Amino acid sequence: MKSLDAADLAAFLERQPLVVDVRSPVLFRQGSLEGALNIPTAEIQQGQHQLPKDRPILLVCERGIQSELAGLYLEADGYGEVYHLAGGLNALKR
Repeated sequence: MKSLDAADLAAFLERQPLVVDVRSPVLFRQGSLEGALNIPTAEIQQGQHQLPKDRPILLVCERGIQSELAGLYLEADGYGEVYHLAGGLNALKR
């Protein structure tokens, strides 16, 4: 899994990755990246998702901790191009 800095986000989004917010539905409804799907970390851990393996996936959360954990689960499940936003959505606010 690769970490992506907030400064590099705009350029990376031009690649049209699948953006997945791994926070709870309550936090997701309070705001996320435009076009993001909401699949909490626990669902990713349990394999309760239909994420494609042939597309880059960008995982986001509040501080970058849950997204990194979710990325490790996806990598263990054979996903190759997985990224997480270092510092999470908080890093974008700074």
